[in-house]
Amino acid sequence: MDIAQLEKTVADLQTKQDLHELNVRYANGVDRRDRALLETLWWPDSVIDFGLFVGSGAQFAEVISAPNPAVEITTHFASNELFELNGDRATGRSYVIGTSVSLAADGSKTDQMVSGRYLDKYERRGGVWKFTHRLFVVDWIVTQPSSAIWDAGIGAAAKRGRPGPDDVSHEFFKAEKEA
Repeated sequence: MDIAQLEKTVADLQTKQDLHELNVRYANGVDRRDRALLETLWWPDSVIDFGLFVGSGAQFAEVISAPNPAVEITTHFASNELFELNGDRATGRSYVIGTSVSLAADGSKTDQMVSGRYLDKYERRGGVWKFTHRLFVVDWIVTQPSSAIWDAGIGAAAKRGRPGPDDVSHEFFKAEKEA
């Protein structure tokens, strides 16, 4: 491998890492309902088709981060990422498992696990990669009455995740941001 090939390989690896981090930031932004973070991930002319929502990335950030008393918490896991690079454009495919706890009007809770795929298009503008198009494809869903136990064992002992600024991660990383 000559130096030019090595430089291209390193640049491609960096691009793939940048796209991976974009996917991770998306999952974190959705789960923490962090509008400011989500708005940084999309180009102004972007489109997201989430099934229940079709619109721009900015509109999605606004909708998904709004308080929603019907959804207690969500967690996303993206994996099996495959990126194809073409200069300042790229496509990506990743598998995702999302879990949520929903609250019904009667106070009962439902656990839902959704498995699917994100089909993505990205562009690099001014050296920055962002989404231009995201399509969510559902492959599998399980919905059942919640069986979570929060008053014993790990449920009672560990810190509990929350959407929004009340999540423990904000306080945990606060000192790092101030340094």
